Order: sequence, then C-alpha cells, then structure tokens
Amino acid sequence: MREFVRNLFRSRREVSASGEDELEPTTPPERPALAAEDDYSWLMPPDTVTDPAMWDRYWRDQITHGVAGFSDMFCDDGELVDAMRANRFRTVLCVGNGLSQEPRALAAAGFNVTALDLSPFAAEAANHAAPPDDHLVGLLDGRSLSPDGRLEFVAGDLNDAEVCRGPFDVVIERRTLQLFPQHDLPAALQAVASRLAGRGIFFSHCHDGRWRPPGRPRHACEDWFAAQGWPRWQGDGPVSGRVAWLFVSTG
Repeated sequence: MREFVRNLFRSRREVSASGEDELEPTTPPERPALAAEDDYSWLMPPDTVTDPAMWDRYWRDQITHGVAGFSDMFCDDGELVDAMRANRFRTVLCVGNGLSQEPRALAAAGFNVTALDLSPFAAEAANHAAPPDDHLVGLLDGRSLSPDGRLEFVAGDLNDAEVCRGPFDVVIERRTLQLFPQHDLPAALQAVASRLAGRGIFFSHCHDGRWRPPGRPRHACEDWFAAQGWPRWQGDGPVSGRVAWLFVSTG
C-alpha cells in the first residue's frame, strides 16, 4: 500500500528509526511509460456504481499511471469553509471521495469529517496519504487551519442507509452522483440527502464535459433538487434549513 500511496503527492510518510511517522519530502516517481497500444481506457470511470472491485482497479490504475492528483481538480473550498464557519457547522460527509484529499483539508480546517467511498482500496489509500500542508491549504484557498478537526475514512455503499447515518451539517459529493443511471439517480440522491441535518448544505459538484457555448453548463442533478423544492444557495447569507449548493465545472 505504501508503494502505491507515495505516488499521490510530492511528500510521503516514512517510518523513522524511532518508529514515529514523520513527513519527509521526496521526488515524485517517474510515471510509467505507456505502451503504444494503450487505449487509455483506465482513465474512464467504471460503468458500474455498485461493484467495489471495479473501482478498486480504477483507483489503482490512477496511482500507477501517476494521475491520482487529478482527484482534487476543481476543488476550491474557501467559500464553503467561510459559509460553514459563519453558520457554525461542524460535521461533514464527503461522498464518493475516491483518492481526493478534500476531506483531510476540511479536517485540517477544524471540521469533523467522514469520507465515504465504495472502493475499500481508495478509502485505505486516501487514509494513508500524507500530503504536505501547502497542498491542503491550496484546497482551502488559503483559509486558516485548526487543530480541532477529526477525520475518518469509511468504505461502503452510499445507498446503504446504515453506513455513515449522520446527520451531518454538510454533505459534499463531487462528480459521483452524475455517474448513476437516470433510473437510479433519484434514489441515490435521496439516500445522500437523508444523511443531511434539518439545517445544512448539500454541496453537489457536477462536471459537464459536453458543454459548448452558447449553451448553458448543466448540472446532472439540478432537476431533482428543483422538483424536491430545495432552495438554491451559493454561500450568501445564513442557512435556515436545507439548501442545495450546486457547482458545475466544464472542460
């Protein structure tokens, strides 16, 4: 596991002679040369949202090919941290976290964070990663750190109501729910929403890779939130009930 995890960041956790873990800089390993016949299929997420083994393989491939750091693309939690602090929110659930270090960054900002992913390998790898503080501060867009946070990584199915039951003040999912087939998406959204407290933020990030101007980038879950009557919110003002903060990335 350590041999895989050390590819995640420019720093890794080594065991010193005294047996204590300490963070030491290391040169990133060279990316393995790709065979000429490589079809790059390893870059694409599995077609299943229910098979942990397929996702284990996917995340192993991301590390092996040296692109695990892409898990944190589009992650900029500065405004979210501001809103959480302003509303005195404390507990966070990150759903479908994969190898992302967003949960660790939020814990470093002082929140109690649980990261839930279908892949046992991803949960263990993310748990053992040791990113430098500047990486975490970057994910927080420069917001201050705090020693009061806690962090737990859990492997399980987001549709299983007994896993990470909550309630949580904030639920975050990035590019996860959009992978569900249309006929399964409402149930998955409801399962995630059921873990949110009566006053809280559901932060949902969708990537619209097909967007081209002059059209409008579309969030794959926006129709469900509208049908359920969720107020759309973007960090402006106090939170009095449940709100949906929808973010769309493109490219």
